[in-house]
Amino acid sequence: MPDYTKRWIELRRREQHANGNWSCHYVIFEFGARQWRCKKGCAGATFRTPEEAEDAALTQAQQIIDSLQPVGSAL
Repeated sequence: MPDYTKRWIELRRREQHANGNWSCHYVIFEFGARQWRCKKGCAGATFRTPEEAEDAALTQAQQIIDSLQPVGSAL
């Protein structure tokens, strides 16, 4: 089996806070030829709408994935 890593993002648990703002949690799953792992997180702010919270969570998770991607290789 080739030595590669497959990653994907799942958005989970949108939450509305007492002040009416929203946050959204994400999980990054990472599967390789020999192991798997996951990383959980949430955008570091709250947002006016659930859609803005989802966009921020997705953007943050994608930035994490991009930072893990070796230069010059593709998934």
